Amino acid sequence: MKNFILTISTGLIFTSALAQKPVPEKTFSFKIDGAISNYAGKFIYLHHRWDEKDFTDSAKVVKGKFVFSLKSIDPNMYWFTTVRENNAQPNTIFFADEGTIKANLKGDSMAYSVISGGQAQRDYLEYRQMINNFVLVQQKMQTDYNTAIQNNDVNTQNSIKAEYQNLNGQFLGGLKNYVKTHTKSPVSGFIIYNDLNNPQVPLSELEEALSYIDKSIENTKFIKLAQKRINDARGTMVGYPANNFSQLTPDGKKVTLSDFRGKYVLVDFWASWCRPCRAENPNVVSAYNRFKDKGFTVLGVSLDQSKEPWINAIQMDNLTWTHVSDLKGWGNEVGKLYGVTGIPQNFLIDKEGKIVAKDLRGPALDEKLAELLK
Repeated sequence: MKNFILTISTGLIFTSALAQKPVPEKTFSFKIDGAISNYAGKFIYLHHRWDEKDFTDSAKVVKGKFVFSLKSIDPNMYWFTTVRENNAQPNTIFFADEGTIKANLKGDSMAYSVISGGQAQRDYLEYRQMINNFVLVQQKMQTDYNTAIQNNDVNTQNSIKAEYQNLNGQFLGGLKNYVKTHTKSPVSGFIIYNDLNNPQVPLSELEEALSYIDKSIENTKFIKLAQKRINDARGTMVGYPANNFSQLTPDGKKVTLSDFRGKYVLVDFWASWCRPCRAENPNVVSAYNRFKDKGFTVLGVSLDQSKEPWINAIQMDNLTWTHVSDLKGWGNEVGKLYGVTGIPQNFLIDKEGKIVAKDLRGPALDEKLAELLK
């Protein structure tokens, strides 16, 4: 059965981050009083993420006890591991605000640890309980669905699919209701940034959830990240100003999208190894030659990883417009900014920098340009 919005993970998702302003002087202190059982190691490790950087602190374990004394700007998310590596499974996630956190860890089964503390942690535990309740329902549905498949029971399969879609609606409603009833909680900011960051969730739902947030926390970490997600999403949608970006040409010249202001520009995502892209290139060449003297140009963004095949493809396909790339393949930073998961893909941007169309293929590009450049 296909998963929709309700996809629960214990992993931390920080795929996009907002550069913070210089750290203000106002901070708060907090302490973690910890105990760990069934553990022979000498240290326990505490991790968090801030301003696109991973941080790890350590504390010595003495007779099963440990203490952390820390400072922070905002209430933030942390997690323990018994190894220094930050990529260990984060089964002990918690939120810390001012005051004292009590941590009782199980060295042989960290997932069964108990962490208690201030209001932010109480909010987080309430949120996790809500998630767990949905997971239990989801798991039962999945089991029943698998049974229906084995029994070739199509009616039951269709019924469960309908129920599952309804569960997704309930899940989305539960998340928004949590935010609405916890308007000052950093956990609400995390929900908006993390859980509602899903292609299946309409942008309007994300904006609605953000509108519930109290002004007293609108400049905190997760709220800023959530707002940036909304702004970035708008920057890939028809009717909104396109996300600006800069990358290098094959000869190392920096080119910025805003350099093309005053022209219609097709931001064309492609790669030398992409057969559908190469098949589409003659259509783009035709449109470029027809409209280049009427205020139209193309800016090619390549998802290549090597410079030589990229340059060869430009020459072979007679792509005489401007080209840029960071040669990171699918990790291309502009591709990530525009949410590109498949190529060819393109965005047509008007003279003022607003997206007016996207994914124009074959004659559709010519037709749209003829309409705009009469």
